[in-house]
Amino acid sequence: MSKQAIARTVLLVVGVLVIGSASVAQAVPIVKVLTPAALVDLVGANPALDTVVSGYNYKNTFTGQVVSQAYELADSSGYLYLYQAINTGPSVLEVMAVSPFWSLQDQGYLTGAVPSDFVAGGAVPFNSSMTYDADIPAPTVSFNYPSVLGAHVLPGGNTVVLYLVSENAPTVGEAYVIDSGTAVTEAVVPVPEPASLALLAAGGLILAFRRRR
Repeated sequence: MSKQAIARTVLLVVGVLVIGSASVAQAVPIVKVLTPAALVDLVGANPALDTVVSGYNYKNTFTGQVVSQAYELADSSGYLYLYQAINTGPSVLEVMAVSPFWSLQDQGYLTGAVPSDFVAGGAVPFNSSMTYDADIPAPTVSFNYPSVLGAHVLPGGNTVVLYLVSENAPTVGEAYVIDSGTAVTEAVVPVPEPASLALLAAGGLILAFRRRR
């Protein structure tokens, strides 16, 4: 999904939230409530599989970092993905979108102790919710902080540590960070790999095993 497509999707979502319309067209991403949770309750003693700190900079008018991690869940049923945007300004932050995010199982934000790579506390997305557009080929999660509702993240501020759960293992994806104007920047983050890739990898292993026999 291009930067322009991400931006159009996010603006559409924010418009729907502002209007408060009860009727949602099929093309509009669905709203999902964020559940607060402690990291230890989700992953137990499992260490992070991957940690990425990726800076973003749009013409020096919108700068900051996206911090992200991936974990295996304590019950081995899937994987936990953590994301946090740290806004160093000078523009305010309105959206952090993650794409592609395959097979979303749960969503929320961390309470209490957070991993050392992250900043404790921070702004919770508007209405303690997020939006998920499962449209193939690039399902996208958006955490929204609309300025029109006074929910933006100021320079020097940060989002809470947001989590997403998927049954799919980590691969490389992108976070799109958007300000209150036209700036759309990208940061590298772990995301769930498509199930089709996992099947292809498994098929490749089977073929390799057969050749060796």
